[in-house]
Amino acid sequence: MLTTTLFVLFLVICPQLQTNAQNATLENALQNSQNAVQAVKLALEENLPANADARESANDILATLELGLKSCDENFKKDLQIVTYNKCVASNKGMAMASLGELAGQQWAKSGASRPGLFWQLHKVSS
Repeated sequence: MLTTTLFVLFLVICPQLQTNAQNATLENALQNSQNAVQAVKLALEENLPANADARESANDILATLELGLKSCDENFKKDLQIVTYNKCVASNKGMAMASLGELAGQQWAKSGASRPGLFWQLHKVSS
């Protein structure tokens, strides 16, 4: 009787524990996309001049990043492939940082200023 009761409890409780663990892992993984957005926002704030053209372009970069990350998140929720998800997030973040670098170069080129340390600043922020 005790063995049967323990077996039934095991069958009922273990799937619930596994579901809770998967949900926690899913939420932790999905935090990667939010971390990427925060890193890009910080880099945009620190590396772009405070003019309207630069800020408008920065908003475009963020919107594109968020759209790409939304796709990463949706695909991850369907297939639960963490490696593919992490590559997707890293790729979108990298493209946003590259766009930021190009935008920053354009803005500073117009003003006559130069920023040879931009690469290192962006690398530090993205690491």
